[in-house]
Amino acid sequence: MAILQTLIIVTEPQYQLYLAIKQSTYEKFFQLKAITLVIQQNQLLLMVVNVESEVIAQWIN
Repeated sequence: MAILQTLIIVTEPQYQLYLAIKQSTYEKFFQLKAITLVIQQNQLLLMVVNVESEVIAQWIN
């Protein structure tokens, strides 16, 4: 992801790169304290998707 993120910063600085994840994965894995810390320190943007209804449940900046 770092290479893609750097490429976007250089070529399209107005864009933001979001990591799309299933809602169930977000609820089970991304809520762990260590994972939350990694997300914050790396300033990752998340898009949480409900795959059953095909709807974006959350945008997390």
